[in-house]
Amino acid sequence: MADARKPRASVIPFTRPDIVDRIFDYIVEQIPEIAGQHPDVKRAVRNEFAMQFSYVRRRSIEENQGLAAEVARLFNGRSATEVARILHISRATVYRLLKQPGSR
Repeated sequence: MADARKPRASVIPFTRPDIVDRIFDYIVEQIPEIAGQHPDVKRAVRNEFAMQFSYVRRRSIEENQGLAAEVARLFNGRSATEVARILHISRATVYRLLKQPGSR
């Protein structure tokens, strides 16, 4: 009698993409002439920032300040939902930006 069990698929453990490799790959994609010139720099970056947890913002501080000013300008007499729709951001972001000092 033949074994009717299906062969088990090999399980590949999930690993998070390495941020240093992703950043360097992006830079090389944008500036191809530096390809191959970065192994020592990549190692130095790893050594410098090892064991640190970071948050990478979507917008720079300057962009965020400009967006906050725009939210404050548009919010006058409008609903947060309408402002969010106009600026393509969430309602929560509208309220978060309005809470920032100097935004109103």
